[in-house]
Amino acid sequence: MTTCGGAPSLRCAAPKVYLYHYFERGMGPFRALTDLPIEQARQILLAQKAAGKPCNPDIDGFLQKRYGRDAQLREAFIRRGGKPERTNPYYMFLGKHRQWESAYDHPECVKIPLSAFDPMTVSFTYGDSFAVLNPALFGPEEFWGKVYFADEILALVDRIGMPPHVDYDFKRGIYPKGNINNLLKYMEAHVWSDEVVGRWRER
Repeated sequence: MTTCGGAPSLRCAAPKVYLYHYFERGMGPFRALTDLPIEQARQILLAQKAAGKPCNPDIDGFLQKRYGRDAQLREAFIRRGGKPERTNPYYMFLGKHRQWESAYDHPECVKIPLSAFDPMTVSFTYGDSFAVLNPALFGPEEFWGKVYFADEILALVDRIGMPPHVDYDFKRGIYPKGNINNLLKYMEAHVWSDEVVGRWRER
């Protein structure tokens, strides 16, 4: 496990593939909001909003969707044969996604080789799970409504490439037209175990 660096690419230092996690320097990595009771999470987001930090304007709606999406991802992964050890995942990216740094005042990032994880405890969606698992957005592409294992998502990327790039910057107020959560903008990884990420949380 190392801090982020080097040229941006999916297959960093081939043949290794890395999962990336961005976080606020003073908070530390792998602090899952949905580990908290929903009312406590709500108070944290309200405080962030009051401080002028980037925040979804519909906090209650966002939290209902976020907690619900965690449950939906877990159920879908179990149906595929996954073995999640947590109720909710830690969110990471397959490959770099530096735009996410704009969500933090003092961004930090860690990258962990995908090979360090038990493949039965990591799921993936081809794009943001808010969009990919939303039936109202389903198109003809094969990835809509699907949760993948690591080998499957890498094979999919080899066949159809990465999701299209979308420009956005939370700090500068640069957003695409429409709901940003409805756009494919990165490869999302969901880590359902504390075994590997726990070493980073305890630093």
